[in-house]
Amino acid sequence: MPLKLAFGYATATGPRERNEDFGGFVEPADPQLAATKGMLAVVADGVSGGSHGREAAETSVRNLLADYYATPDTWETPHALGAVLAAINRWLSGQTASRTDAGGMATTLTSLVLRGRRFHYAHVGDTRLYRLRGETLAQLTVDHVWETPGMSHVLKRALGLDTHVLPDFGEGDLLAGDVFLIACDGVWEPLGQLELHRLLKLHDAPQRVADALVEAAHAQGGQDNATALVVRVAELGTDESTLSDARDLPLPGKLNAGARLDDFVIEDLLHSGRDALVYRARHEKTGQRWALKTLQPILAGDANAACRLLAEEWFLKRVHSHYFPDVLALPGRNFLYFAVRYHEGATLQDKLDAGQHFSPVEAVTLMIRVLKGLAALHRLDIVHRDIKPANLHVDPAGKLRILDLGVARCPTLDTRELHAQPGTPSYMAPELFNSAEASPQSDLYAVGVSVYHLLTRKYPYGEIEPFQRPKFGEPAPPSRARPDIPPWLENVLLKAVARDPAQRFETAEEMLLALERGEANPLLRRRTPLIERSAAGAWPLVAALSIGLNLLLSFVLLAS
Repeated sequence: MPLKLAFGYATATGPRERNEDFGGFVEPADPQLAATKGMLAVVADGVSGGSHGREAAETSVRNLLADYYATPDTWETPHALGAVLAAINRWLSGQTASRTDAGGMATTLTSLVLRGRRFHYAHVGDTRLYRLRGETLAQLTVDHVWETPGMSHVLKRALGLDTHVLPDFGEGDLLAGDVFLIACDGVWEPLGQLELHRLLKLHDAPQRVADALVEAAHAQGGQDNATALVVRVAELGTDESTLSDARDLPLPGKLNAGARLDDFVIEDLLHSGRDALVYRARHEKTGQRWALKTLQPILAGDANAACRLLAEEWFLKRVHSHYFPDVLALPGRNFLYFAVRYHEGATLQDKLDAGQHFSPVEAVTLMIRVLKGLAALHRLDIVHRDIKPANLHVDPAGKLRILDLGVARCPTLDTRELHAQPGTPSYMAPELFNSAEASPQSDLYAVGVSVYHLLTRKYPYGEIEPFQRPKFGEPAPPSRARPDIPPWLENVLLKAVARDPAQRFETAEEMLLALERGEANPLLRRRTPLIERSAAGAWPLVAALSIGLNLLLSFVLLAS
């Protein structure tokens, strides 16, 4: 059931020459967009000290209402709001710097997103957000004004005021009957909390409330523009999944060559794992080959397993990068599976198993391609969590693709099993064994281990078996097994697989830059102090040095 809201919006110029406020709201017509992004309400109050306050307010609101819905579905609401507001702020600041006429472009702005059973807000300036719940009216935002006497109306934060903006973010649960009010200072200041509360309780229809608030503000002697946007929660939405209804479809079962699955003819079984089956199939109408992924028959009726399978399809549809296989839209499927384009070739693990030898140049080339793919993934806030040679495929033309997003996660979609830490142990970062959350840095660690293994057929901390609780010391330099590895590449690999996440690369782009610079601008290897490597081994050495120094001092004193 979708969230049902009622909106009301009113604005009036009052005694001012022009209205520098602007507001608006969006209710997406697309149910899927409403489920993933929610409904957005915004009010901005242009700073009247500048000659372009109205332009700043209107531009900010219109851009936020449009651009918020263009942000990736994989971003959390605060991330999406913050990214759009930062872009708007840069534009406003640039306009102020480039214009020759007096006055800047700055505005307050308060936005509210309501989705499912939650609300989020982003706020900068002194436009306020209130929530009426039952008999209690609460102010949810804090005014960004100077507390110094005589400066109570002087903003210290606003869009366009500085080159960087720091909005406040907040969130909470929704209840049916909640009423939200976004009001500029031209409304809340002349009316005060008690009158706001009275008027919000007086009317049920949000439009009547908004009109009454604006009229009352000017009737009470308000000298500023007055704007009010009221939202009433009529019915709560369900915690709608971003996944399609395909999760309720039956499994196709195990299929033999020649079997039909909707519009596909099965040609071969490519992989049979603990949870999944992957087939090579030919589309009857187009003749195109596709790889079909479904679940093992034993998982029939397992809703969580179905969600994990469809989450992989959901991720692939949103990663617009040629480093990942294309996914086929299947609007009329009758079974639980998804299809990605099939490519001839082999995984890097297949090549290793066949005895292929990788030179440092080949390894660096592959590493660069993997990092470019991961950079696209991480920009969507998606963490792969199982990078390894078996999930890196190279076609006959040499094009690399990253496979298997079956255990990937992002903040808006996490379908992992409870208490599970997915991944392949030898490629998992040390912190993951202590129940830390997977991160872009743990993906980069896995890239480092993968390339290390391609070059040496060994692992920097030795092979780790499932259910093992490993102890991580210092990684073995890969040049011990491959003396032809150049020092600069060894330094990159050792930084990538550092035991401490703080010593690793922060982003795929940073690691990519180190590889592209190569020997021209090599990384310097950080020597780990003995106390960090082994406290148990360091303290006896310190004690021995201390005893030796004391004996030497005693001898000097006796000799004198």
